[in-house]
Amino acid sequence: MTLLNSNIVSVDWLEQHINHPNLIVLDATVKKQPTGDPVPRSNEYIPGTREFDFDTKICDQKTSLPHMLCSSHEFESHVQALGINKNHSIVIYDAMGIFSSPRAWWMFKVMGHDQVAILDGGLPEWLKQNKSIESTMLSSFDKGNFISHFRPELVTSRQQMLDYLDDTKIQITDARSYERFSGEVAEPRAGLAKGHIPGSVCLPYTELLSGNCYKSSDELEKIFNSVLPDNNQHYVFSCGSGVTACILALAAVEVGYLNWGIYDGSWSEWGANPELPVATK
Repeated sequence: MTLLNSNIVSVDWLEQHINHPNLIVLDATVKKQPTGDPVPRSNEYIPGTREFDFDTKICDQKTSLPHMLCSSHEFESHVQALGINKNHSIVIYDAMGIFSSPRAWWMFKVMGHDQVAILDGGLPEWLKQNKSIESTMLSSFDKGNFISHFRPELVTSRQQMLDYLDDTKIQITDARSYERFSGEVAEPRAGLAKGHIPGSVCLPYTELLSGNCYKSSDELEKIFNSVLPDNNQHYVFSCGSGVTACILALAAVEVGYLNWGIYDGSWSEWGANPELPVATK
């Protein structure tokens, strides 16, 4: 049975399906802000929530870069430990509205799982509509049978980015603010250069949001058409550390952009290497 027909579900939809036996609800709130400070959390969770910690656990432990994608095998093991099966439909939310949940959505897409969506507005919208909450998350599960099927086309490496710099068929799109993109302000992470990858364009993720939620499909389509007019071109989405780039990617998919990938290292990797080219205009 196909439970999900969209990459985004509403609060009302989730409330109506919360007890469906094939539905899994994941909280993918990041642990740390870009500065390294913890993200404030209250003990309020959507009923049946399981924690999907891609910030410190379900990530590559062998790099100093933040929350880099782990191997297909490691991902599979983590997800199985959460009791997730290959036939489960997954709805992901975060405590900041729409911030880190699209990153978790992308991770499942990379690993070949298409029955995955984010909750529009996340926990703030759930609370705003006075839906029921619990004070704890689920923490004990029978091992699931989830299987990873890695999709390399959705992940872009630093070397690929270098190869793309002179490729007119590739458009790099940065989800950071205009001020960070242009180098007018310092990066929140210490030790990173100011500016952006040469040839990239800026589409701040905040322009896709209205309050806690995504803007309407019509509004998103107009925004993408104005900044990225050719939906047959290949797009690589980048940001500070590969999180908000996924906000762009999910919205792009919703309005018909099919050829895309995420630069996983993003500016945390590029801006830390003085040998890589940087632009500020």
